[in-house]
Amino acid sequence: MDFIKNYTMSGWVKMPNYRLNLPDYSDRAIFEGLVNHLIHRDYTMMGGEVHIDIYDDRVELVSPGAMLDGTQIQDRDIYKVPSMRRNPVIADMFTQLDYMEKRGSGLRKMRELTEKLPNFLQGKEPQYQTEATSFYTTFYNLNWSENGRIPVVEVAYRVNSTLEKFPVNEESSVKKYPVNENSTPKKYPVKRNTNKSVGRTAQRIIDMVISNPMITREKMADELGISLDGVKKQIKNLRDRGILTHEGSDKAGYWRIIVNPQTEQ
Repeated sequence: MDFIKNYTMSGWVKMPNYRLNLPDYSDRAIFEGLVNHLIHRDYTMMGGEVHIDIYDDRVELVSPGAMLDGTQIQDRDIYKVPSMRRNPVIADMFTQLDYMEKRGSGLRKMRELTEKLPNFLQGKEPQYQTEATSFYTTFYNLNWSENGRIPVVEVAYRVNSTLEKFPVNEESSVKKYPVNENSTPKKYPVKRNTNKSVGRTAQRIIDMVISNPMITREKMADELGISLDGVKKQIKNLRDRGILTHEGSDKAGYWRIIVNPQTEQ
């Protein structure tokens, strides 16, 4: 993870009352990818290892070992792939380290985590491919187009213009890298006169949520060095301002930053 962070970038834009990070990739999604490759690689193939290849427009993970049932992952619906573990002992150890859940949900989670980023583009979901003896996971750079790195001002404009975020379970579009899509804005309750800065602690929570939308309130409290009640108070403030929302259950849900240019400044 340190290697990947050292060779990838993260832009940011100043919003009316907080800083919005616009990372190239979801840190947590790539973490899930690394865990998935380390757990499911074929360790009987001597000389093989998990490779991390970083390009301008993508990060690729590749490991020895194809699908256990002989199918091609690119031909499967990742939401319907059963959990089949090649290395159950390693998987159990990673579960105890809290690096993964017991059920096989890594492929789905990588996509969902990427889709939660504020600068996500439909068509840039992580992609999976198997060959005869290898498994590939590709993460696409959300701040890169066919013409090179997208200026942060353009990314910020797109983020502010696209209010409708794509449903988690919607099938990926075959059209790559659309910049402006017609969308129906969601209605979020937003308090007015909220142009006052959110404060240092709330800003750190925003940064944490973008880095890891699955982060728990308890983990926030631990990293911030404050009480759980203090975290809940900060989260309530961000929710009241219309900046932060939580989707799904407390255990399996995700935090998401609401980018709403209609908020009065």
